[in-house]
Amino acid sequence: MGRTERELRRRRKGWHTLFFVLVLLPMLVVFPYIRVVNNPNEFVRVFTTMSLVENGSYRIDEQVATFGWANDMARTKGKDDGVEHYYMVKAPGVVYLGIPGYVVFSKIVAPLLGKEYPGVHAKHVTASTNEDKLWWLQMSTWSMRLSASQIPCFLFLLWLERYLRAFTSDPAIRYAAVTAAGLGTNFLAYTHMFASHSQYAAIAFLAFATIESEVRRAKGDVRAMRPSRAFFAGFCTSACVALEYQALFMTFVMTIFATFAFWRPFSALAWLSGLVFKGARRLVPLGTSVTPTRILAFGAGGLLNVPHVMYFHWAAYNNPFTPGHQSLETAHFAAEHKQGLWGILWPSWDHVKALAIDPSFGFFGMSPFMWIGLVGVAVLVVAPFGPASRRSHLRWISIVWLTCMSVVIGVNAGFVEWRAGWTVGPRYLVVCAPFFAFGSAVALERFSHKNRTRRAMARGMAGGLALASVLAIGTVGLTYDTLPTEIGRPFAQFAVPMARLGSVPHHVGEWFGWSTTTLWYVALAALLLAPFVAALAPQQDERRSDTVLRVATFFAAAAAGMAAQVTPPEDNTPLWVIHPSTQGIQAAMEPVGRDRLTKYREQADRYGLRGIGPCLWHRVAALEHVAGQEAKSKLTEARVRAIVPKERCLRRWL
Repeated sequence: MGRTERELRRRRKGWHTLFFVLVLLPMLVVFPYIRVVNNPNEFVRVFTTMSLVENGSYRIDEQVATFGWANDMARTKGKDDGVEHYYMVKAPGVVYLGIPGYVVFSKIVAPLLGKEYPGVHAKHVTASTNEDKLWWLQMSTWSMRLSASQIPCFLFLLWLERYLRAFTSDPAIRYAAVTAAGLGTNFLAYTHMFASHSQYAAIAFLAFATIESEVRRAKGDVRAMRPSRAFFAGFCTSACVALEYQALFMTFVMTIFATFAFWRPFSALAWLSGLVFKGARRLVPLGTSVTPTRILAFGAGGLLNVPHVMYFHWAAYNNPFTPGHQSLETAHFAAEHKQGLWGILWPSWDHVKALAIDPSFGFFGMSPFMWIGLVGVAVLVVAPFGPASRRSHLRWISIVWLTCMSVVIGVNAGFVEWRAGWTVGPRYLVVCAPFFAFGSAVALERFSHKNRTRRAMARGMAGGLALASVLAIGTVGLTYDTLPTEIGRPFAQFAVPMARLGSVPHHVGEWFGWSTTTLWYVALAALLLAPFVAALAPQQDERRSDTVLRVATFFAAAAAGMAAQVTPPEDNTPLWVIHPSTQGIQAAMEPVGRDRLTKYREQADRYGLRGIGPCLWHRVAALEHVAGQEAKSKLTEARVRAIVPKERCLRRWL
């Protein structure tokens, strides 16, 4: 290997490391958590994981008594005592992923800190203060997020970049796709929650990719496919349902894909027909195996997730074959889930449009990078690229993943509770993130194939739309993971004002006594730099004119992608000011009292109207305006305007 080639490889490795450090920071160091919101999507899972470790049961009565009531619970009579007990109404898969993190915290870390589980029946606990309970709930939630969501989801993005190398050798396209999937969708927001949406996205794409890569490796020859990979694909497919019940419909499509990949049922039918009809066996293509070894391995892998789900249903709802939605404690929700199939009706086109393109909520509306995958998949189906065998393979897998995602969107649009309450983006469509990112990467490679100019444009467009996606929804997910349905422009009416106010969440620096907001802003900088590194890193195969074109396309695509996010919403609420529906979140943001408005008020009170005091009061007035406290802002401004005009003070954005 020559010196130049070694230098090139070292440089590429450096950019690769830098990119994933930038991805890691927003995924692992931030902890959006507000206790008073009482997030039922998360807390019932937290309570169940606690109960499994501390009480050896799915019942969460003790946790409800200790930490308070949460929604999304069922009340059913116990088989042993006939008394009603609380259980979560969620698929159980994610609670098992949270157990390792909670065990490490509860049995190792907490005792080292002199803390004990504050449950009402816990051993050695005589009297736990409310502060002890709040601390335990917060740290337990953090430990479960790390083991069940944040670390696994980051590792998935590492794997996704390597998987994409089989479809594009261009690191700019791969990095842009990974950025858009992991940081430019609500995948990031739900990575920061002990829920199952991001894990479902990862495991569903693993199922698809395992089947696809095995078909590609074996070149369609079933006999060359490894039963171990079929087994793993089956496990991943059924794990989707163990994480989220509504995945059942998508896994039906995935199972059909696996059946044709690992068995060739039509060939098997022709072989069986040959036992009866002479000559029918000639219909079996040469080299095709009709033995069911691989598809049986797929089925065996899928069966692994069935017993624990059925056992949970039996233990919680007295019936191994039904989830608990019709036993919901809230009568209104229980009645809704008695409609159709557990609350799933025929999809509405209006719901589909809102889920897809609404700029305040829609998957494509808030993640414009994903439009490339939606538009590009049509091109890949009609005109794929490469040799004949590759073209056929690309066409086949493009139809498969698009069908899977169409089913996901259609089922979500048919939910009685299709809006899913307070969310960041459509939480049931997080699974779409890696699939459309994959489709986008393959489509961009198809567009730029063997053409320098088109490749420069593809790199710029990918990075620019990835940046727009990160701004539109990634900044929101980095700030908080649940927003009211009324907010029209989450970026301009929540993420930016919260950053200006310094109302930002916990971070890992607090473990070591670093209580300032600085580390959150470091994570924010990393979040924003990731698409820049993806699209604008030096490329060895580019001429200067190509680089100029790439940079120009990057900024043009970013501006186009952000246009919808900076236009006034339908309710005409102002931009760059906290939306009225999120003022409560801003006021309750944890940790409390370290936001910039509080600090400036304290400093201004200390100085009064002397020295720098008037300028501090001008800053307070500006931040009160951002916080939606318009009346206070006007009074504060009027108080100091005659003493020192605002124009004479140093202007600060923050």
